Order: sequence, then structure tokens, then C-alpha cells
Amino acid sequence: MKIVKRYSDDFKREIVELYLTSDLTQQAIADKFGIATHASIQQWVRKFGGEFRTAVMNTPPQNPKSDLPDTPEGMVRRIRELEEALERERMTNLATNKMIDVAERDLNISIRKKSGAKQSKK
Repeated sequence: MKIVKRYSDDFKREIVELYLTSDLTQQAIADKFGIATHASIQQWVRKFGGEFRTAVMNTPPQNPKSDLPDTPEGMVRRIRELEEALERERMTNLATNKMIDVAERDLNISIRKKSGAKQSKK
């Protein structure tokens, strides 16, 4: 026979607050307080989680300001930063493509999508 534990709403709120304000996982909290399954905590977070929203959490995210430099030196510096970021992304893309090529060749793993309507497996 299965024993069903009933928890008060105050206890559930305390557990939800602990979960939202700590680094503990739902499973760790369930183990610590003798709750049968972490799925119960998931349900409680859905039910009571909105009560613990702070003012910071309720404010909509702001778009980052695009700070355009006012001086020619600032513009040159910003262009240099963007060119360096672009070069890093190009190198990352090159490394990723090389890794995919090696995986497809050496491990016989089909990674890239085949073109056309009929996509056959290798």
C-alpha cells in the first residue's frame, strides 16, 4: 500500500523559496526534506513560483544600448574590436566545419543535411 504524504501550502512555499534562492537541485531538496519525488517540487514551483518574483525579475529585459563612439579614435577602436570578433567567429566556424568533416570521414557519421527532397541515409 502506497503512503501519500500531504504537505501544507506554507511548507510548499518554503521549499519553492529554497529552490529558487539556492543552488540546490530539486532532487537534493527532495532528499533533504524526505519528499518522495522531485516531481512534487516541480509542481509546487509551477504553482507557487510566481509569488517569489522580485522587482528585478518582473522588469522586462532592456535592449542593450548601442554606444556609438563620438570620436574618430573611438570609432577606429570599435571597428578594430568588431574585426577581431569577426575573425574569432571565422576561426570557430572553420574549426567546426573541419571537425564535422573529420567525423563524417573517419567515423562514418552523417551530420550535414542532404539537399533535395529525397534524403537517403548513407
